[in-house]
Amino acid sequence: MTITVKIPQSVEQAYVSAARTKGVSVDALVEDVLVLNAPVAESAQRPELVEELGIPVLRSGQPLDPSVVADTMAMIRRERDLSMIEPR
Repeated sequence: MTITVKIPQSVEQAYVSAARTKGVSVDALVEDVLVLNAPVAESAQRPELVEELGIPVLRSGQPLDPSVVADTMAMIRRERDLSMIEPR
């Protein structure tokens, strides 16, 4: 598919600069941006709540954001540390 898009010159220059920095063409950079940010098709799988090993799991088909993993690990570590400090 070929698309013509009118954008401000400042935006064009930002893409040219970013493409040059990455060592790719502007076309390749814009293609990557469009593909990575493509809207989800209507026929795409809807999130589904399933139970695995007795634990509810939301299956969305999308990867977790790295901050979710980092926050979860930090919470687990805090809980572990507190359980080691508190007397039983």
